[in-house]
Amino acid sequence: MPEGDENADFDDLVRDLEDSIFGLDGKGTEEQGEGKKEKKVKRRLTLPTLVDQDTANSILKDFMKEKNQRKYEVIGWELLFQPYWFFTYTCELVMRDENGNVIDSEEIGGRVAIDAVTGALADYLQDLRDHEPIELVDLSDEMGQVGGDAKVVEPKISETRLEHFVKQKISGALRADKDNVSVAGFELIWSPVYRFWLTIKKRTHNVRIDGCGGYPINYDDIPLRAKTWMDRLLDDIELLKTPKKWKDVIAKKGKEVFSRDRRTASKHEKVRSKWGLFEGVVVIVIAAAFLYALNERNLLMIIITIISAILLFWYMNSRRERPLVPLPPPPYPGAPQEPQPK
Repeated sequence: MPEGDENADFDDLVRDLEDSIFGLDGKGTEEQGEGKKEKKVKRRLTLPTLVDQDTANSILKDFMKEKNQRKYEVIGWELLFQPYWFFTYTCELVMRDENGNVIDSEEIGGRVAIDAVTGALADYLQDLRDHEPIELVDLSDEMGQVGGDAKVVEPKISETRLEHFVKQKISGALRADKDNVSVAGFELIWSPVYRFWLTIKKRTHNVRIDGCGGYPINYDDIPLRAKTWMDRLLDDIELLKTPKKWKDVIAKKGKEVFSRDRRTASKHEKVRSKWGLFEGVVVIVIAAAFLYALNERNLLMIIITIISAILLFWYMNSRRERPLVPLPPPPYPGAPQEPQPK
């Protein structure tokens, strides 16, 4: 065999090996009878993983703090590459009068994405691509970069029934007629997603955080816990750990005191506002004494400040539960009146 032919065969072998490993666009061969039929290998693209595991953990903590979920346990996590269908849509919104006559119309549109597994809208992804200088990368290359046990999720919504599904999704979200919706420019792109499993009150939940922009995907799935007086106390102590944040505590207390219009406030409300200002000062004094006791390692003073803080916030919480104004008199003499809460 000539030397040139040997080099050509070797180059073809290396090129085919690169295509199979990195998923680049190329040509393969498929035997059919006596000849061979060429076919293209489609390249799979993904958004890059710009959020590492430590940053994802920090985002999770902030997310749970915003939901006021203080007692939870993370029992596992994984990195997924989730598929999304990107597409462009236009919709004509028609406004009609009481008789059904068209009085006005407006055409809106844009480019959005949906989860190719669940069908949930993910408009934040296109917004991320529009406002950040992010370039798509090869999925196989990105899998090699992140390493570990990252998984690739395959799409469940096929391209054959995608157009019908997307029209229904858009028309339902905009409350428009499906015939007035048109879609085009479908593009399948993967995106990294951190999925955390955690337990809240012995119930298992999962929190998904976008691995490219750090966006909490299923924000509404985690319940919001109402704040108690103990939560407010812990928030104030957390702020007072750093002297630079003391002004935030003063501003927070001042906002609570002056939230009502003092010009129209009754005498009773003004008295309560003064007490609220006094309470804010006492909170700062107790917190400062607590931090000083910690620094000096004075166990007795630590116990005294903790007991003082608990008593103060118990009093503040019980006092705020009372109504600011007395209940109205009965509508007629002798009518029963609901007891005023104490």
